[in-house]
Amino acid sequence: MKYFYKHIACCLLFLWFGQTLWSQDQLSTSLNGKWLIGENRVYDRETEVPGIATDPAKINAQQLWYKKILQLPNGHWEYATLELKGARFQPEVYIDGRLVSKKGGGMATTFHLLDHKNMRPGKKVTIEIALAPLNKVSPEDASYIPIADQWRSNISSSLWDDVVLHLHGKFRIKKIVSSPDIVNKKLSVKYSVEELNTKADNSFFSVIDIYDCHGKKLISETKPSVSGTNEIEISYKDVLKEWSPDNPNLYKLSVSLYSGKKIIDKSEVNLGIKEFSVKEKQFYLNGKPCKLRGGTVVWHRWVRSEEGRILGYDTSWFTENIIQRLKEHGANYIRFHLGVPPERLLDLCDKYGLLVQYEWSFFHGMPATKESCVEQYEQWLTLAMKHPSVAIYHPYNETEGEQLEIVWQALNEVLPSYPSLVLSERDVTHIHKYWWSLFENLGLYYDSYEQFDKAIMVDEFGGNYLDEKGDMGGYKSIPESYMRFLGHNHTTEMRLKHLALSNGKIGEYWRRIGAAGVSPFCMLSSWEDGNTWFMGKLQEGNPKSVWNALTSLWSPISVSLNIWDVNFAPGSEITLPIHLFNDTDKDELLKVKITIEDRASKIHLEQSFVQQVEAFSTKVLSSKIQLPNKVGSYVIKAKLANPPKIVKYPVVSDWEIRIYKATVDEKLKKANVFIPDFESELLSFAKEQKLNLSKLEDKQTNTVLISRKSWDKLTAGNQNIINFIEEAIGKGISVVMLDVGERNMGQGYPVDSSDLGPLQGVARITDPIVTNYTLFGGITLTFKEEAEPETHFFASGKNGALYNNLPMHYSGMWNGWRGGLTVPAADIEISGLNQDAFIRQWEARGADPEKIRANEYYVFELQGFYEFSTNPRDTELQKKLRAKVVLLVEDAPALASSINPNTPIKATNLNSEYKKAKNGIAENLTVLANSGKNLTRTPVILIDFDNDKGKLIISQLLTAGRLSENYGTEGLYGVRYDETAVQVVLNMLSLSISKE
Repeated sequence: MKYFYKHIACCLLFLWFGQTLWSQDQLSTSLNGKWLIGENRVYDRETEVPGIATDPAKINAQQLWYKKILQLPNGHWEYATLELKGARFQPEVYIDGRLVSKKGGGMATTFHLLDHKNMRPGKKVTIEIALAPLNKVSPEDASYIPIADQWRSNISSSLWDDVVLHLHGKFRIKKIVSSPDIVNKKLSVKYSVEELNTKADNSFFSVIDIYDCHGKKLISETKPSVSGTNEIEISYKDVLKEWSPDNPNLYKLSVSLYSGKKIIDKSEVNLGIKEFSVKEKQFYLNGKPCKLRGGTVVWHRWVRSEEGRILGYDTSWFTENIIQRLKEHGANYIRFHLGVPPERLLDLCDKYGLLVQYEWSFFHGMPATKESCVEQYEQWLTLAMKHPSVAIYHPYNETEGEQLEIVWQALNEVLPSYPSLVLSERDVTHIHKYWWSLFENLGLYYDSYEQFDKAIMVDEFGGNYLDEKGDMGGYKSIPESYMRFLGHNHTTEMRLKHLALSNGKIGEYWRRIGAAGVSPFCMLSSWEDGNTWFMGKLQEGNPKSVWNALTSLWSPISVSLNIWDVNFAPGSEITLPIHLFNDTDKDELLKVKITIEDRASKIHLEQSFVQQVEAFSTKVLSSKIQLPNKVGSYVIKAKLANPPKIVKYPVVSDWEIRIYKATVDEKLKKANVFIPDFESELLSFAKEQKLNLSKLEDKQTNTVLISRKSWDKLTAGNQNIINFIEEAIGKGISVVMLDVGERNMGQGYPVDSSDLGPLQGVARITDPIVTNYTLFGGITLTFKEEAEPETHFFASGKNGALYNNLPMHYSGMWNGWRGGLTVPAADIEISGLNQDAFIRQWEARGADPEKIRANEYYVFELQGFYEFSTNPRDTELQKKLRAKVVLLVEDAPALASSINPNTPIKATNLNSEYKKAKNGIAENLTVLANSGKNLTRTPVILIDFDNDKGKLIISQLLTAGRLSENYGTEGLYGVRYDETAVQVVLNMLSLSISKE
């Protein structure tokens, strides 16, 4: 075994000489490549550095050790410093078996002075690096991985970024910070020099050189230097060009220390002439407006996957599939979420031109000490100073409360050493609204960026994570989200389409209201949270359709349709708002083509127009278009016919619409309907649908139709409404009640119009309002306030009659209200049912009917989530229920805002309630529609009574204003006539008179 280890070491030494050439003036060299590795200093294998050496989903059981034998070069160097660009966690460095340096952290770069007698020119030494396992790292260390991220991120110990050896004299360059003055064309260069030997000769000078990308020296300045901070101002005139995503003019800035003709130390950084700032709630780059448009990579989550472990270091793959693909779609920005990526990826952004949002890894809490934050933030910022691509500095994510005092104490101590930076939360408001996705309904709460007090960077939305097959990813709330928006039986095609919609359409919305930056979430992450935007083998780089759906958001010159209505009558004429964007510094003539196409891509309408749009501006036009006469599904498209040369994909904004005509079935045509004379919209609806109207006292009356006006009278105490409902049902006449219950419309309709609500979550309901309304015969309707209304609802899987004459995928999203709302933010529960009806109500929520009937059977409810058990003290099940809610809350502020996991769990004996229902007058309950997460809400319910009595249909659906022309409201989100809403109400009427 000893021979084996010795043999590996010899091989490594041979490899080292094979790939490393030292020269007399070479002061830094990479130690990347093969290293020996093992637990607790037992070296039993080789690994590649940098890399993820062990299972990224597991915390190392023991300290992980790396070892490399190195022949040091000859030369006049006196000291050596080891730079570990990424060494998690708490690296210890040993030379020939002796500990020479130990540092905390590992997310930021650490520097280790190799103070050892054998670190001399010409010597051969053994370097060892020991890394602590995460469970031995205190949460007070700023590189500790937050608990909320450990289940989906790389939690192993590793040398995850480059290892570099620096050889130098008694003075060492610690930091280089440059900042340009683009108006006066001057460059300030500050550099810190550390003195390692106080007895050293203090007379030395610096040479500052600037080279172009080909190595040609463009500028050289010499100045005397001192230990500590040095500064020089360089007038670059027209020699250096500004750096931007469109023109990433990249240079090398070199600082060399000399004592006479002898070089003491040398350090190089990337240089770009770039100023990034915030003004008037917008970003500016080099004095010009700059909208940020891009996507997100969560590198430390991505490498949790097997493919990510390999491709995370492959600069060719990353360049082709992320950087170039982003730029070819028109993007200019990338967000590296929750931690620093390997520096080589920042180098790529510098080279190819992508502005970077640069983040620390604090997430849902920050238990680190001020001292740890100061030490690691300083190195974090110093690394960013080497990269002109870095634009936004994000020191923490979704963290609030007292812990931020420590963060800002640390930042305020560190920041004076750096130029003016754009900092998250201080200068920028970050908005994380997962509309139409993981946590939230289709919100659309805001009308303009002017509503916010800072520039808004909308850097989390989209979600709906899918794996390489188009199946749902591992994120906990994915199944309930897809069920909420697509129903039970969704296909791969439907999921991929919804992924594209929730990214593309929401992205266009934020661009239309003027957000300073927009970036959906996310291009690359782990299976547990985020997946990727690629199909099949990741190595092959096959993009999902979401990429093309985002071109309209990303292209600097673009077009966007501002339409959310979906359902239209044949031949309707509509006015279509069209937004034209020009984010460039030149006036542009935009050529736009409008088409309406059917599913076979046949064009039914085609219009074109040309419009001049000034530099850095948006223009909004309106176009009247005639919709097809034929019923079916169509797509309205607005295509930019002359996209920018840099954009290689079609710039198209599209929206699917349905041309539909409601039909009255034969039985309903023959029926007689009573509508009170004050229900004017319903009377107009009945006239337009040619329904037969009658009076309540008429013997031929089959059903009664009432809506919001009747409900308002009922809740105001008008007993006449309750009386005639009871009278009608008693006479065998059915009643359809529309728009019942509380009309809370959620965060998009606040009581105070200036209330923007939580910007990284949904409206919180900690003490929901519960209201009860007694109808007759003991039947009581209970409405509990919910955090959100619903856009989509679905016909019940057991009774699809509500969707007769309607395609099943026409699932809600009616015209008007923000997001096409169909169900208000209130859940309904009905008491006074008989036993069969009671069971059906709870079966819809997941209960076992047989267990309800048989014996004690309990429902445990916490914030709208249910678990069922025969044990009233089932502590394990209650722990499971609370753990589920706590996990979701810890993970996502959207859920943290809508759910309070600390409220008591409510336990109800369903068997006991079942027995009480023995004398209930309602014989049967049929759920006609489901909505919400896991489809547990029941907004439309049919109640049967005795055979000689009428039926009662209770509907929360928001039909008012949608059943007849001229009864809606004005504006983009005004309530409008909707043919599918009309059909649903007609179907309710048909159900009410059905004998089945």
